[in-house]
Amino acid sequence: MRRYLPALIMAAVASTIAHANLLDTWQEIQASLAAGDISSTERAVRTLEEQAAELEIRQMTAFAGALIAWAEANPGAGGQAAVRSAKRLDPQYPPIYFLEAKWSRERGSWTPAVSNYLRGWMSLFKYEPSRRAVGVWLTLWFVLSLALALLAMMVVVILRCIRALVFDLRQLGGRLFRPANAWVLAIVVLLLPLFAGLGPFWLVVYLFVLSWAYLSRPLRIWAFAACLVLALVAPTLAWVQANELQQPQLTTRVGAILDERQADFSILREFSALEGDLESHAPYHLILGELFRMHGEPVLAKVEFQKAILLDGDWARPLIFAGNLEMEEGKTKRAIQLFNQALEKEENAFAYNNLSLAFDLNRQFQEGDAARAKAREIGGREAAAKGLRGLDPRIRYPRLGSEDVEQLYAEMTPDQRLTAGRPRFSLTPIKQLASPISLVFAVGGFFGLVILLYRLRAFPPARECTKCGKLYRLESGFGESTVHCSQCVSVFQKRDVVSIEQQTAKLKEIKTWERWTTLVRRVCGFLVPGSSDMLEGRVLRGMIVGFLAAFFLTGALIWVPIFLPRVEPLAVSRSLEIVLLALYGLLLLRSGISAWNRR
Repeated sequence: MRRYLPALIMAAVASTIAHANLLDTWQEIQASLAAGDISSTERAVRTLEEQAAELEIRQMTAFAGALIAWAEANPGAGGQAAVRSAKRLDPQYPPIYFLEAKWSRERGSWTPAVSNYLRGWMSLFKYEPSRRAVGVWLTLWFVLSLALALLAMMVVVILRCIRALVFDLRQLGGRLFRPANAWVLAIVVLLLPLFAGLGPFWLVVYLFVLSWAYLSRPLRIWAFAACLVLALVAPTLAWVQANELQQPQLTTRVGAILDERQADFSILREFSALEGDLESHAPYHLILGELFRMHGEPVLAKVEFQKAILLDGDWARPLIFAGNLEMEEGKTKRAIQLFNQALEKEENAFAYNNLSLAFDLNRQFQEGDAARAKAREIGGREAAAKGLRGLDPRIRYPRLGSEDVEQLYAEMTPDQRLTAGRPRFSLTPIKQLASPISLVFAVGGFFGLVILLYRLRAFPPARECTKCGKLYRLESGFGESTVHCSQCVSVFQKRDVVSIEQQTAKLKEIKTWERWTTLVRRVCGFLVPGSSDMLEGRVLRGMIVGFLAAFFLTGALIWVPIFLPRVEPLAVSRSLEIVLLALYGLLLLRSGISAWNRR
């Protein structure tokens, strides 16, 4: 958004029009600002508004941006006057409200500061260039937060299931080899990715998928979905970088300023630089001429309209535009000639309407009435009110918009389309599916499914006693249940045949286990919000809490200080970081208290 000031300076230097126009008036505003003459500045801004109204320009973002840049560097009465002027030139320009919020906050006026800050954010979403940028960076924020939440939950699952995994590996080692070598097998299998030279990240995913056998059915579904989502993170980021982080195509931006009637000298300069490649296209010269006209450059506009007429003599539109310019210069006879030439090509309400005015100015009232009646016959009684007004409000220009730019694009060759800013389809996001980050999760997910199906059939997972935490296997002996180990069954269901000493020892073991599990659950609840809900089967609630916590934390530590300045530097606020940290703290407290109170 700070690109407007140098663009205005360069455009002012290049201006060759002798009579007053937008850039001439802007130079007066610059001189008044440099002299500190606030009243002269406001008078020149009103003149600029009147000139824009004559050209039917609704937004002068470039001028508003330059005024805000000056006001930011010159706070005080002059800066406030510049802000008021900028608000008249483009009331939707977001930095206006962020700067007012900053000044209100510095004065200690928190109510207007909050109000202006919220209005600034509303403008960011309404204003087309910033809306697109905000959408891109919010997408990155969302993807980063989701990835961090999933990775944190993966680590929690590994820590919860690692005991059972080691137990099963030792049991398997005891069956296949000597009991003394059981630990060797367990260590080799657990660290297999490291021995294969794949690195620690593969190790984390490997341990995660080995843990699926110990999870409930909802958690298994979540685990597989988590691998698929994380495998798509790199392609998503590549797609955002290849398509959304780049500036919109030039043809899109030209269509937007025509639709919104917005003065933007940087886009005008870019589009006029295409003349070497598009000089043989009449629609290009017509659009460029209209851009020159709406930026207050009628002489350059006339040249482009004449080029369009020479390139396509059977096209009525450029004749109407050229005739209107002749009318504005008082050359009514030449205008009548051009309008009649246009009407020879097609019956056009604009041509008849403007021809009637030319006849009236030339004191040919009977011909004027006939042309006016013909305009109403073709375009209805409101024909004169359609289109865009000229310097004389009675003159009407046909409206050019994004559909005309798209039509020009359709006539271009492939090489010309690339020059005009339409990139070729990028294969980078698809190629990112083979990147190491995507590959580890994709391979891990399908490898985990194979291991899970095999284990459920050939080597069922160990069970954890719900009372004392002891790991056991159902096939290892008699007396086990699906929820209690054989010792707990004996102690609590066969009390008559178990000694008091054995019962006391078992109760002590159970209390020790409860203390450790309670401590771990509470620590995880505070460190990883939502983890306790996740492990207890409330997958959706746990994932929502975990994602929101990651969202608020990354927003305060990464998005606001790093991403937001790329969208709008004035929107960066320490208060916003504090609010996000406070929301993260509330979720952390909620998760911790929930884990603390759970038995």
